[in-house]
Amino acid sequence: MASAMDDAGFELRDMFMWLYTQNQAKAMSVNHFIEKMEIDEKTKKSIKESFKGWKTPQIKSCFEPIAMAQKLARQTYLNNMLEHEVGLFNTSIRIGDNMYPANVFTIENINELIDKAFLLSKPTKKEKGDYNAHKTVKPLTICEYLIKLSAFSRKAVILDPFIGSGTTAVAAKKLGKRYIGIDVNEKYVEIAKQRLGELG
Repeated sequence: MASAMDDAGFELRDMFMWLYTQNQAKAMSVNHFIEKMEIDEKTKKSIKESFKGWKTPQIKSCFEPIAMAQKLARQTYLNNMLEHEVGLFNTSIRIGDNMYPANVFTIENINELIDKAFLLSKPTKKEKGDYNAHKTVKPLTICEYLIKLSAFSRKAVILDPFIGSGTTAVAAKKLGKRYIGIDVNEKYVEIAKQRLGELG
């Protein structure tokens, strides 16, 4: 994804890591493959015992990467800011217990040290919408944090090329920013439109 963004002419500014502890393990047992092997039952049993606990190489994913990019700056970032009002990060935005912004954040209480440095407020149950059938709705808090960090003025345009059910657009609209959302799934686009319409 990062390479595609670069190829499209965007400059990658940072990669954020959304850290969480709860997720399903992705690894699968190889027993069903062993069962399909054309070998005797004794050998199958022996192989299963040898590989007990060994699964496909898919560790439980406990973070989500978020790539952040912008159009290329002309000359300097300051020049870009003066001309287009985009290009710098607002380091007065705070995270956790009034901490300097970091490229790691979480919305769940993990432990005192992590919460102090990286905690954002939890999403409300209402913000998703009862009608929202998207499987991985992003928390509004995260999108608002990233927009506050990077978008200086109302001229800024927030682009989410995989908008899903529209959380980035909802966050942008709430913060008075312009936005562009793209998705191939028409059902999700309609959900995004409904969520945006509810903001008035």
